[in-house]
Amino acid sequence: MELREVTKQDKEKIIEIYDEYMISELIPGIDRFEGIRDFEKLEKLSFNDWIDDLEKNKYEENLPETYSPHTLYLAINDDNEIVGAIGVRWKQVPVLMTFGGLIGYSIRPSQRGKGYASEMLKLALDKFKNTNIDNVLITCKDFNIASKKVIERNGGIFENIYSNDDGYTYLRYWIKI
Repeated sequence: MELREVTKQDKEKIIEIYDEYMISELIPGIDRFEGIRDFEKLEKLSFNDWIDDLEKNKYEENLPETYSPHTLYLAINDDNEIVGAIGVRWKQVPVLMTFGGLIGYSIRPSQRGKGYASEMLKLALDKFKNTNIDNVLITCKDFNIASKKVIERNGGIFENIYSNDDGYTYLRYWIKI
């Protein structure tokens, strides 16, 4: 598996993934684009504007002070299929250090349960190796057992539970880089 940034050549495949998310059955308490909020913007932006937005969001000077620059990566399996997406946030801002975390991920519905998320997270953690971040906070809703297992498989050390004003309880984990 490899992680790579989205390109304009991915348009057809991204639209296919977006459509798959839109028709997938919702998991109670988890919305379609949880972990990969960038995909929500496809409803309002043209594909080219979406790509431009992804590029803009990689740089701190383009964002409000309370936001973190972030990069969206596609997870490509050995058959050259996009099996998921993972967002890496590069700055430890208060909201992310409370319950959002520095990494958010999602596996496309047709590819869930195949172990891709654990491999994706491992590769995303490697992206922090040459940064000044040596501990990565990752969170998940307390009932999201699959995500909890993925985090723990990648060395996540449980710190505590955080109850947010959105009505959900989050498990907070730290992974040492």
